[in-house]
Amino acid sequence: METKVCQNCKNEFVIEPDDFGFYEKVGVQAPGLCPSCRAQLRHIFRNERNFYKRNCDLCGESMITIWSQNKKTLVYCVPCWWSDKWDAKSFALEYDSGQDFFKQAGELYQKVPKPALVGMLNLDCQYVNYVADCKCCYMIVESSNNEDCIHSYWIQKTKDCVDVSFTHQVELSYELDDCYNSYRLQYCQSCYDCTDGAFLLNCRGCVNCLGCVNLRNKSYHIFNAGYSREEYLKKLKEFRLDTHSGVEKFKKEFENFSGSFPRKYAEIYMSVNTTGNYQTNVRNNRSCFHSYDAEDNAYSLHVWREARDCMDCHTAGRTAEKIYNSTNTGIQASNCICCHNCWSSNFVEYSFYCSNGKNLFGCIALKKGEYCILNKQYTKEEYESLRGEIVGRLKKEGKYGEYFPKEITLFGYNETTAMEEFPLTKEEALAKGFKWEDTPRGTYGKETRNWSDIPDSINDIDCDPNKDIFLCQQCDKNYRIVQNELSFYKKLGIPLPRSCPDCRHAIRLSRRGPNRLWHRQCMCDRENHFHGKGKCEVGFETSYAPDRPEIVYCEKCYQQEVY
Repeated sequence: METKVCQNCKNEFVIEPDDFGFYEKVGVQAPGLCPSCRAQLRHIFRNERNFYKRNCDLCGESMITIWSQNKKTLVYCVPCWWSDKWDAKSFALEYDSGQDFFKQAGELYQKVPKPALVGMLNLDCQYVNYVADCKCCYMIVESSNNEDCIHSYWIQKTKDCVDVSFTHQVELSYELDDCYNSYRLQYCQSCYDCTDGAFLLNCRGCVNCLGCVNLRNKSYHIFNAGYSREEYLKKLKEFRLDTHSGVEKFKKEFENFSGSFPRKYAEIYMSVNTTGNYQTNVRNNRSCFHSYDAEDNAYSLHVWREARDCMDCHTAGRTAEKIYNSTNTGIQASNCICCHNCWSSNFVEYSFYCSNGKNLFGCIALKKGEYCILNKQYTKEEYESLRGEIVGRLKKEGKYGEYFPKEITLFGYNETTAMEEFPLTKEEALAKGFKWEDTPRGTYGKETRNWSDIPDSINDIDCDPNKDIFLCQQCDKNYRIVQNELSFYKKLGIPLPRSCPDCRHAIRLSRRGPNRLWHRQCMCDRENHFHGKGKCEVGFETSYAPDRPEIVYCEKCYQQEVY
């Protein structure tokens, strides 16, 4: 184990023995940045949900894209970018040993056309990014295999849902986070195998329950108290959850009620030797967040579906293996170092938007490329010799394994996921050398409907999605409610949301807590628990910061508190 001082934030961080083993396995040098600064650097290259209109630089058609009009780079619509109408090798540069490698890679990155959006095999989907195999979806991000979903993030095999995040096999639901295998839920978090419920927290196998916490396999419960079916339905109607006022009143009651219940230190289930949060069926994951069916990963976010031996990754899955310091690299990818949006590729380093490639170094947008450096084609022998020269120089400079420098990204800090993980003001971002994007985005025009004139119940609302513009009560940005979204609200009796999609997304993320860990001790002091008299002395790593108000228990004490 070695303690180092981060070259960026100057804070101390520890490199564990297992870390050194991984660095040796993939052949990189130990990092000079702490895990948080390494993550921040990767995040500034990733714009997930800031969309703009501009014309395709190949066919000239108007398109929706993550690249604003003032970015001086070529952007192609998705059909053009994947077509054979152009060749990324035509932009090739010859490596100059007298210049810095990152400077040359940045020059190539600036020149080569970018895809307007990242995605594939989607049907009738609009405003979607990092999305695959979806049908009839609108404004969803980082998702796959979904149908008829709107304003959602990181959802899998989900259908007929609005405003849900981190769901798997969920249907006909609204405002959920971290819910699995459930049907017809509203305003719920961390629920599994539940049906027909609302305002549920950490419930399992519950049917027809309202405002409940830590319940297991119950029916017709309100605030954890049991009722007959007739009593339950009568009280449910009295709460008037089809109205904005009814929902807001119940929301406050539920927040007060749920605050008295203990929380498990982390949402980790069926897992072994694992730290982090929101992980299911994983082994040996260290400091990972949102992971399932994966093993032997560290310091990563979104490692899933048989990802293994990945470190410092933001999204690696579908049998991804030995991926280091990369983002959105997976689908049978392996041995990738410092890559961004590389799929089904092997032995690829310092590359962007490469698919089905092998033995690539510093390449942009190559499809099925092999033995290329800065998009220039070489023989196997030439490639290995030149790659060895570049890697040798990077190691001499202590940079082999470091991500691209912040000067290369074309995105403003406020456009990227860095703003969610490490929020900064414009002044702070510019002072740290980051870029900033001032191009306005979203719905244009002045709001046409005043919330004071909108009926309280969704059943009484007359709304024209083609004309009506609403003003967000959180950020004062205007937004529309699309036709399918309005139909969904009326079908399920849900009042119109009075916050814009971005604010609703931010609120859901905030409820999950930060992707950071603090060492704490169990807060349980119940005599009837396994530790007997006195306070439980079990320690753990948790995303609940010490100054947060929640009551946090270890695994054993929490299990003794569920119903």
